Amino acid sequence: MVAESTRSGEMNRAWDALLGEVDEQREQLRAVAQELGSVTVEAMSADRLVRVVINARGMLTDLDIAPLALRRHRADQLSMLIRDLVERADSELTARRNQLVAGIVQDQGPHLRDLD
Repeated sequence: MVAESTRSGEMNRAWDALLGEVDEQREQLRAVAQELGSVTVEAMSADRLVRVVINARGMLTDLDIAPLALRRHRADQLSMLIRDLVERADSELTARRNQLVAGIVQDQGPHLRDLD
């Protein structure tokens, strides 16, 4: 009877710890989601004549083209440059997202093995 009571107490503590970890991870995910929602990423051409900004959804939110860029680049070159800058910014956005989420996911989560 004492062994059963001890085992029951251990199980309750394990469940409490598990639920505490889940609550903590939920709060971390909420904070990351909020941070991700406000992220913007900027990419600039090597000649610093074209700059793009994308938001957390990968949408182009700002585009600056210096007048000199219109003289240096043909329309098709400028179009390709803008596309490449948006792609580069999107890659950086993905890397940031992965970095933020990795901090939560690595070696965390419910430890169900504690309930065996």
